[in-house]
Amino acid sequence: MVNFLKPVIMKIRIYSILLLIGAALGCEKGINNTQPTFTATVNNTRSVIGDTLVFKLGDTCKFAIGGAADNIVFYSGESGKKYEYKDRSLALGKTMFSFSSKAEFGTQTNSLKVFATGKLPARDSATIVNAQWTDITGRLALATNSTVVNSGNIDLSDLVAGASDSLFIAFKYSGTTGSTQRSWTITNYTVNNVLADYTFNLGSLAADASFWTRFGNVWAPATRRWTPSASQLKIDGGDAAVPANTSWIVSKALYVGRVAPDAPVTIKSISGAGVPLYSYKYSSIGTYKAIFVAFNRDPDELKEVIKEYNIKVIQ
Repeated sequence: MVNFLKPVIMKIRIYSILLLIGAALGCEKGINNTQPTFTATVNNTRSVIGDTLVFKLGDTCKFAIGGAADNIVFYSGESGKKYEYKDRSLALGKTMFSFSSKAEFGTQTNSLKVFATGKLPARDSATIVNAQWTDITGRLALATNSTVVNSGNIDLSDLVAGASDSLFIAFKYSGTTGSTQRSWTITNYTVNNVLADYTFNLGSLAADASFWTRFGNVWAPATRRWTPSASQLKIDGGDAAVPANTSWIVSKALYVGRVAPDAPVTIKSISGAGVPLYSYKYSSIGTYKAIFVAFNRDPDELKEVIKEYNIKVIQ
């Protein structure tokens, strides 16, 4: 009889364990899955006009926080901190390009040309040479001697059509045998996507040092080809006896509409203590839509409360 009951008892035990596991999982799923309760009250305004809270520049906005929520974040409404742009990754502004240049030694003219194109299907020499480049040298200022010259801010927006377009920048060096060939140094290279109130950097020397493509007919010594680093692009010329030199250096693909999503300030995280008072100071006069988002999240569901405040900062 005892041996007969052993399988039955074992099945009951297993079933009981499964029930306990299911109950535990059910409880875990319910953790923090309630609707958050959240309030934020401002008591130190200079005045209230309709639904707008008015402060003077230099004031600290003080929000008294109430209720219960696992997480609370704050979007001030300033550039880069706007709730409506929290999921934005593309927005086409003006494609602006600039750099500084220095030319040393010799007097050869037209030894540096600057090009741009939106179409570069490969990075081999034949594709680069035959690409549909637009010569933008005439749009910018170049050095004529060892005095560093800034190119100015060059608008390349006419070379792109949409936020998903790419753009490539190329510097082409030409040196001719028979007289001293010039040496060129490029610094402060930057390409930006410039929106009305926000600028996103698309390319820079520091970020792109390992992404340049280069080729040319002279590879020795190494300094007679373009050499990229985190601070400059440089190519050396040579004396009158050295062979003629044609050398290209081409940027990475610059996706012209790329932007970073706007980000909030985290006031409270699930592991943090409650915050009874949150203070924020605006650095400029203007009107802002300040937004708190209080939320509870589990693996299956997000529940949130959003509070909006129209804020005006005056002189």
